[in-house]
Amino acid sequence: MEEALVDRSDLPMLHPSRANGAKWFKHHTQVSTAVRRVIQSYFKGPWYSWKRVSTFYRQALFNLFKGKFNWDPTINGQVQSEFNKLAAYRLRGMISHAKRTGVKPDWILKDYWTIMVAYWATPKAKANSEKARNSRLSDRSGLGPHSHISGSRSYAKVQDVLEANNEDYSFIAVMKKANQKPDGTYADQRAQLVAETYEELLQEHLRQLQASGQENVTAENLDIRVKNEIYIKAAAGAPGSSKQSPVFGLGAIGEGLPSVDASPSEPQPSEVEMITNRMQVMETELQQSREENQEIQKRLEAMEKMVESFASQ
Repeated sequence: MEEALVDRSDLPMLHPSRANGAKWFKHHTQVSTAVRRVIQSYFKGPWYSWKRVSTFYRQALFNLFKGKFNWDPTINGQVQSEFNKLAAYRLRGMISHAKRTGVKPDWILKDYWTIMVAYWATPKAKANSEKARNSRLSDRSGLGPHSHISGSRSYAKVQDVLEANNEDYSFIAVMKKANQKPDGTYADQRAQLVAETYEELLQEHLRQLQASGQENVTAENLDIRVKNEIYIKAAAGAPGSSKQSPVFGLGAIGEGLPSVDASPSEPQPSEVEMITNRMQVMETELQQSREENQEIQKRLEAMEKMVESFASQ
């Protein structure tokens, strides 16, 4: 009832479409900054990870976030889900920085900090930290640790900037913007392999279009949806990729995208072949049914003869 009486009409709007100036998570630093400040203003426990934040305090943090932005009530569940994901990400970064420097931030109480430091000294915490470090420094099939040149900007923000400047904002353009240096080289070896594979698939697609009579189609005027489909295939074929891992080089943009198996697939049967196979199965079943009926008929005739024989006796 108290929330219903709060006027939030003058607050900045949140909406995934970002229409009419609306903002959204991962796309606007104002939202990310607001989440960080909410956590700092209401840090109520030794929260060395988001898992340590109870449901009660997660809801309390979200209620504070409601005082920063406004959104349509119909997307409240989506907003809260995105808030939890971003809060977990920001909290991990904030705590990681504090742990690395060894200096207690002003927004963490001394008692909480003492508990957190004691936890980091346990064998379990050290093992988890070492495991995470090895994952970050993974060789990735000889390609070395992942690196990019986009700084603190999310891939979604990189895509927004390209679109705002009327530049190509396809997946391949975003990946290149985040990984390609001014001299044309790549900060990440896997990014270079994905770019090379993309170029090969792109040229193959253009040759197919030309063979079908579409001679005016070029890489520049190719539909962005087609470019994105080609990129997903190229990323799936890069070393270290798997069906479970997100699409390389897209960050949050790649969340929810369907996985693509880059390996050659078996040719799918045509509709005619499927119908023909089904007819063959039905004929086989019908033949079996006829044979069974004939066998039953023979047994009936034999039984009738036996009955006649008994009756005559």
